[in-house]
Amino acid sequence: MRPQQHRTLNRVLAALTIVVSLALALVLFLGDRERAAPPQPAPQTQCGQPALAYDGGHPFTADQARDVAGVHAAACAGDYAALAPFIRSVPQTNLPTLPSATTMVEEWRSNDPTGVKLRAVASVLEQPGIGHQGGLSFCHPSKGHVAFSRGTIDMPPGLGGFEFPRQGQPLDCFFL
Repeated sequence: MRPQQHRTLNRVLAALTIVVSLALALVLFLGDRERAAPPQPAPQTQCGQPALAYDGGHPFTADQARDVAGVHAAACAGDYAALAPFIRSVPQTNLPTLPSATTMVEEWRSNDPTGVKLRAVASVLEQPGIGHQGGLSFCHPSKGHVAFSRGTIDMPPGLGGFEFPRQGQPLDCFFL
């Protein structure tokens, strides 16, 4: 091959290498943007009214009704941050191993970034409540269980947590 042909071939190969590299960089950039996009929230659903009475018809106390209505509104809106004021918070000096309300909300959000489980919570809170020694519970076998603690001398009352059916197995609401 002549030197002129070598130069032409080198230029073509260099140009081809640049084009392939730019195309690869563009594909990787666009792929990262799609993966880094925040999850889209679940579509807003129509929520009913929260239950404000026990399954026997006896109304909740004003504090219980306020908490249930507030958690229902936050759950219906898919707003995890709005749950924080309803979570029982204990001074870390009393129970240093109990996570703060903010930590609990962040953990719940990371496990359900689209808020689908929150919509289930809203639906469960539309069922009559069940009173027991530990506080107030709401349960629907296929949607989940929501518990409000009654509080103790060391712990104020508030939202205790959620439980959801696992692997399609319904919850046993009778024993909760």
